[in-house]
Amino acid sequence: MNIQSSTKPICLITGGTEGVGKATATDLASRGFNVVIAASNMAKAETVKAEIKKATGAKIDVMAVDLTSLHSVCQLAGTFALRYPRLDVLINNAGIFAPKRVLTSDGFESSFQVNYLSHFLLTHLLLDPLKASEQGRVINLSSSVYTAGKFDDRNLQSENQFSVMGAYAASKLFMLLFSVELAERLRGTNVTSNAVHPGIVRTPMMLRAPGVFKVISYLALPFSIAPQEGAATSVYLASSPTVRQVSGGYFTKCKQTVVKSKFNTKAIRDALWKQTAEPLTRLGLINA
Repeated sequence: MNIQSSTKPICLITGGTEGVGKATATDLASRGFNVVIAASNMAKAETVKAEIKKATGAKIDVMAVDLTSLHSVCQLAGTFALRYPRLDVLINNAGIFAPKRVLTSDGFESSFQVNYLSHFLLTHLLLDPLKASEQGRVINLSSSVYTAGKFDDRNLQSENQFSVMGAYAASKLFMLLFSVELAERLRGTNVTSNAVHPGIVRTPMMLRAPGVFKVISYLALPFSIAPQEGAATSVYLASSPTVRQVSGGYFTKCKQTVVKSKFNTKAIRDALWKQTAEPLTRLGLINA
């Protein structure tokens, strides 16, 4: 039974308990969105829920998800579909810096799964609720470090060589390529797909960054922006009528930016899609 049939736009955001995600959730709530925060730490999510409600007066929903578990992602999608009649905006915001190569219980490299694969799966599982919206929007958090990312089908999950920067940059490149390819595959539908670079944002994740990222993060602090500024582009893509029909774009500071990567080709996007979908199809989580 649906617990929410309001005409207010419904937004599901992953990683909405801190940093850019929390700022995005707060801003959208203040604009009249029904915001659903998907988080792994439910105690923290409940605290953030109360904070946003106090600040905006809006009702906030929270749902559990562990992005290191594909089963948990499926449960999130199922719970959402039971509670809500549609999904107007999906913001795939959560991300991690993996200090070393660690496999999840599903057998995938952790940054590959958390930053990319689980969001690929979640998006697929929520396509029907998105299509039930008058105009569904998928917003994927990428980063300008995508330019350092590589698509290497022999090292897709850092099997042969791991570095914190390499794994993180690759995951952000994959999110960007996924956004562009999803837009192509959804052309003709009422669902759009775009990617975002939030900027160099002062977030807990930035300050907890391991290895070379910690050095880079602290050097970048004088040039960094507050989470509220970092959230602006996601909020713009979620709420502005100006981008209602825009799909396949990469946005920085609320403006569409040219993608500069030799890996942004149809052939490579198709290859990445195929290699991403294959294990999910084999596990029966999505259709081929």
